[in-house]
Amino acid sequence: MAPYPILSRSAAVLGVSAIVASMMTTSAAAADGDVSVVNTETVQVYTSPTGEVRSSRVYEQVDLTGSGSVELRNPVSTDGLRNLDGFGGWNVQDGEAVINADVAGEKRLRAVSNYDEDLPLSVQVVYTLDGKRVEPGDVVGEDGTLEVQYTVKNQTAEKQELTFDDGKGGTVTRTIEVPIPIVGSLTTVLPSSFQDVQSDQANMAGDGKGGTKLSFTMTLFPPIASTTSVFGYTADIVDGVIPRAEISALPVNPLKSPSFSTAADSYQGGAATGAELTDGATQIDGNLLKLRDGAADLLAGLIKLRDGSGELEQGLAGSAVPGSRKLADGAGQLDSGLGLLNSGARRLAAGTGEAYAGSTQLSDGAGRLDAGLNQLDGGVGDLSSGAERLAAGQQALAAGLKDLYDGVDALPESVKKQLNANPDYLRLLGTLNAIVGGIGQPGDLTKGTVLGGLNLLQYGIESPYGRANCDQDPLDDSVRADDCGAADGAKIISEKLATGVATINAKLLPSAVGAYDALHVLAGCQTRTDSLPPLSNLALADTNPCKAAAVAAFGYGLKAGVLPAGTGFEDGGLAAQAQLASDKLNIIAAGLYGEAVPGIKALKKALYNSPCDPSQTDKTAADFCGISQALSLITAKIPDLVDGITTSIEAELLAGIGQPTKGCDPTVTLRCAAAALADGGTELTDGVAKLVSGVDQLNDGGALLAVGAGDLSDGLGQIDDGASKLAAGTGTAKDGSSQLAGGADQLADGLQDAANGSSRLREGLTQAADGAPQLVDGASRLSSEGTTKLIAAGEDTAQNYGALFATMQAGAERADTEDMAFGAPEGAMGLTAYSFIIEGDDGESSRNLARGVGGLAVLGAGAGAFALRRRFI
Repeated sequence: MAPYPILSRSAAVLGVSAIVASMMTTSAAAADGDVSVVNTETVQVYTSPTGEVRSSRVYEQVDLTGSGSVELRNPVSTDGLRNLDGFGGWNVQDGEAVINADVAGEKRLRAVSNYDEDLPLSVQVVYTLDGKRVEPGDVVGEDGTLEVQYTVKNQTAEKQELTFDDGKGGTVTRTIEVPIPIVGSLTTVLPSSFQDVQSDQANMAGDGKGGTKLSFTMTLFPPIASTTSVFGYTADIVDGVIPRAEISALPVNPLKSPSFSTAADSYQGGAATGAELTDGATQIDGNLLKLRDGAADLLAGLIKLRDGSGELEQGLAGSAVPGSRKLADGAGQLDSGLGLLNSGARRLAAGTGEAYAGSTQLSDGAGRLDAGLNQLDGGVGDLSSGAERLAAGQQALAAGLKDLYDGVDALPESVKKQLNANPDYLRLLGTLNAIVGGIGQPGDLTKGTVLGGLNLLQYGIESPYGRANCDQDPLDDSVRADDCGAADGAKIISEKLATGVATINAKLLPSAVGAYDALHVLAGCQTRTDSLPPLSNLALADTNPCKAAAVAAFGYGLKAGVLPAGTGFEDGGLAAQAQLASDKLNIIAAGLYGEAVPGIKALKKALYNSPCDPSQTDKTAADFCGISQALSLITAKIPDLVDGITTSIEAELLAGIGQPTKGCDPTVTLRCAAAALADGGTELTDGVAKLVSGVDQLNDGGALLAVGAGDLSDGLGQIDDGASKLAAGTGTAKDGSSQLAGGADQLADGLQDAANGSSRLREGLTQAADGAPQLVDGASRLSSEGTTKLIAAGEDTAQNYGALFATMQAGAERADTEDMAFGAPEGAMGLTAYSFIIEGDDGESSRNLARGVGGLAVLGAGAGAFALRRRFI
């Protein structure tokens, strides 16, 4: 076999040139005219079957296209430089070929020289026959199972200082080995004697002659792949040979290549995702700290509510309940006083009964007087003095009745004065008014009244502005009236946590899982069989990007209880912990909204209800009066009750006594009868002189006296009836005061129940205040044990991907600046490709050597015979 077959060499050069030509995108301008210049350098390397370099050459080719004159200086290897287009040499000055050419269409200049520079690739080939490593020559002519393994390594790596984002707004610098990015392929054709050919890496096809064509592709630069590629094949051989193989390789800019730019975008996107992950985790950590501060505010509010409930309990137990007891005592005293008044009224009725009986006797006596006047005979002399005395008595009777009338008329004011001077009565009214004032009005917002304290307590739980309009930031101003209540705060925080959970599940968790999936492809992370990465990633080193990506995903989406205590994830990820906090806050808010607030409203309604119907007796009715209103009605009605009683007595007495008006009926009222009697007495006195002659008139007067006595008896009967009614009225008042005393006792019992309820309310708020610090501690732990780790994981992700992208960028720069073996003319497109021809071995070399030795022997024998012949001739 010839060491450098012309046909094979040409095919290799043409193949690499085709690869190079497919990458041409620009042209250079000539000094005179418009000529594009493309310079290709093809380094051709011949190696032994094991990959040892035997020779290397560089083929220079300059393609000129266009019209005009050009003058070029092309850097070349001058060792063994020769022109491939003719017998003339190239003009070389200072290591550069000086080219002057006139172009009209297309023109190509070619040359070849020895290549003494370092090669970018190293090749090693190992042969194993039936499981035993052998030399290539040991395979020739043998049968068995042959395994061939190729190892191709990129040797251009150089250490560089690369700077990239650190994932938290700054940069980080690392020392990283950066090779020139090189891609290539190895092809070989196995003869038909190679059967059952197998390879995990090759693309295989028939060659049309019974053989098998294998093609291997190589990507020899990180982070897309390693700088070393190992591949090969196995085959069952008969009369074995070592097939020839060829490698074609060239530098490539991965950022400009469609095949690799997608990976670069992925690395850059991974770095951006890591930064976003860090930023998102930082924001969540900030929100958790706000949650912690909000929970502290909630704790402060609960403490205020607890203190307010204590004041409510103290107000009910210390003031309202004792006041209601005093009210009950005062009502009992009123009941006792009305009992005495009723007793006096009954005695008055008894006295008027006796007076009525006396008036009956008076009427009888007047009748007898009338009869005695008929017997007047000799007593006329004494009639004058008797008549005068009778007139005086009649005047005295009229004056006495007037005094009685005036006394009865002054009865209400007298009773009022006595009551207004009575300390027990005044204490009763004062106590009732104090209780009403202590309860307060529905609109009170101070701690001075029970209703004011209840309003503050209710608004401390639920803002009157509603959860949508209350002030969620109590520190932004000094106004406290519009601050959100404890239940509002718990509900708002719960909703924000629920929104955060939705954001985690919809955005952050998919991003973290996507980052892990990308590392699965690029860094060989374990395959994800569930919605989260495998838990076994936690056993990896902290610097492993697979662990960092897995920790980020666990920090967002891990369920509680999956990992044991001490792992940092026993309470689950951020979503699980935030959801738990949201659910607990919902329970607190529901308890405050559903139990505490309705209880406060019911207590307020029991104290003061609007509208209020005093006649309503159904306690469940909407218009049933509250305690304060009932006390106000009682306070207002006590003076009216006293006035009603005294006014009723006054009216009855005044009606019976009457006024001595002109033309009045003396048979109707006492004073009218007394006036008539006085008038009659005066006439009797004036007519004494006529008495003797007017005995008949005296008899008539006696008759009138009898009638007046009857009228007096009737009037006293009416007084007796009025006194009986007075006794009955005071009895009714006594019954009402008994009911008042019973109601006051019920009021005292109800206020005692309210005091007990306020005590239980204070105990519940104390428990809530004791539990709120756990929420503060939980938010702090979630920040320190959860989001802080997520921030670190995001930084690691951003830096790892940043390093990968920076490595690719640096390699792209080397591909642009170091892609040629020697360089191209200024302004020209320059491209370099490498062709490695790994020679085969079929035993022909040794046979050719034997043939050569035999030929020399024959030639020597012939020469000897010729000489002998010459000598004999």
